[in-house]
Amino acid sequence: MSGWNIDAPGVGGVINTVITQLGDGEGSGLDGSVRDAQEGILDAATSAVSAPVEAELFNLLEHVGALSEEMFGRAGSALEGCADAVDAYLVGNYEMAEEAQRNAGVIDEPDIPPNV
Repeated sequence: MSGWNIDAPGVGGVINTVITQLGDGEGSGLDGSVRDAQEGILDAATSAVSAPVEAELFNLLEHVGALSEEMFGRAGSALEGCADAVDAYLVGNYEMAEEAQRNAGVIDEPDIPPNV
């Protein structure tokens, strides 16, 4: 028996709250804010009257996009790992729960360009 005492409905509530805060991919939550920021940077870049400014804004857009992708990937991995660990706990598979807990938040390293 594990030393865990998990309130599964409470964990489910937290997971759903975090998912709501992250957004639905349609413009709500953090996802929508990131998309709006990226669109603003793109608008600024296409409106720039200076080639160097335009180039740097496009570099910023690429950088923000890569960081955002990593952030959402890690958040999704953490949420999935948490849900998997609770599911394993509920069926009494504590070894699987511990493995899911260890893997929560683990994603492949993204290919982020260095800051310019």
